[in-house]
Amino acid sequence: MKAIGLWRIDKDDAGKPKVCPIEIVEQTETEAQLEEVLTRCPELLMSDLKLIGRQTETAGGPLDLIGVDGDGHLVVFELKRGALSRDAVAQVIDYASYLSELEPEELSKHISEKSGNLGIEKIPDFLAWYQEQFGKSLPYHQKPRMVLVGLGADDRTRRMVSFLADSDIDISLLTFHGFKQDSTVLLARQIEIQAKKPTTSTAVTKRTNLEKLQQRVTKVGVDGFYYELAEFFRSQIPGYEWPNPGGFSYYLTEMTETGTATNRVYVSLYIYDAHPGKIEIRLHGRAVEAAGEGFQTFSKTAGVPCKQRSDGGVELWIKSRKEWDSIKPGFQELCPLILEGCKRNREKKAAEEFKEAEQTSSELAEIEEAEV
Repeated sequence: MKAIGLWRIDKDDAGKPKVCPIEIVEQTETEAQLEEVLTRCPELLMSDLKLIGRQTETAGGPLDLIGVDGDGHLVVFELKRGALSRDAVAQVIDYASYLSELEPEELSKHISEKSGNLGIEKIPDFLAWYQEQFGKSLPYHQKPRMVLVGLGADDRTRRMVSFLADSDIDISLLTFHGFKQDSTVLLARQIEIQAKKPTTSTAVTKRTNLEKLQQRVTKVGVDGFYYELAEFFRSQIPGYEWPNPGGFSYYLTEMTETGTATNRVYVSLYIYDAHPGKIEIRLHGRAVEAAGEGFQTFSKTAGVPCKQRSDGGVELWIKSRKEWDSIKPGFQELCPLILEGCKRNREKKAAEEFKEAEQTSSELAEIEEAEV
């Protein structure tokens, strides 16, 4: 197993460079923390990763972590608290093949029923969640990406993963190493083997989505004012913007039931081939709820019909720049109310969690006092 060293560069009394080794953390100490750290900070595993399951049961045993990457692909993570062995390679393939055989409804049930535990947000309906996050339906046949994660790996594991990656199998190997400097623990990540990028790809990415969206904007005939609406909501909903072939969506940060932050869509600008010359402004249910009574005022003075949806959201249809100019002032008043409502909800949830933690702490203190 490869050893990773870490040194701090200092200067000696003569002002010349010298190196000071940083102590390697006891493996057992890092082992106990690794899975919890990665669950709370999934960006250590992959940028734009959303974790949707932890220790979920499958026919082959508990699956350590399931996520969805920024392009909407399922990712299966096999974690070892120690060094990875070749058994881990078989396990991650077993888990990925199990998920790949599930129908979308079965996959949705598997994830929805097992979410909401061990630091993972609750997802009541995974298919609806996926549509909301990525602006498209879950692909019928998923081929999950596979990632092995551990505190080092033996040579046979490296050889096997390298062979699979070179054979165009989407499998990667990450190793972490802990170091201690004074009372601070440092964590180093090493991407030992990364899945080979295909020479031709049909993967859904931001770039390909933007290209497809541009084509549809032109085809539908709204290129004269679609991007004006997009620029407006980009400035009014200063969170996260995601493009898909059907339009832009705008997200704000919420706290999940488990106390972790997640981005959830509030407003979308959809266009459809079946509705040439028109743009749908969709206020999702959480946006309507956040605006509160302010939405009722907006709907009465909007100037265009606000069609109620069964999911709690509302849709408005705009067919010209002139119509947008007439409704824009209403949105200039409504958007700040949505932001305030979202912030209020975050603060309320944080206060509830603090109160719950305080109560738990008080109960533990009473138990300890009684034992004494």
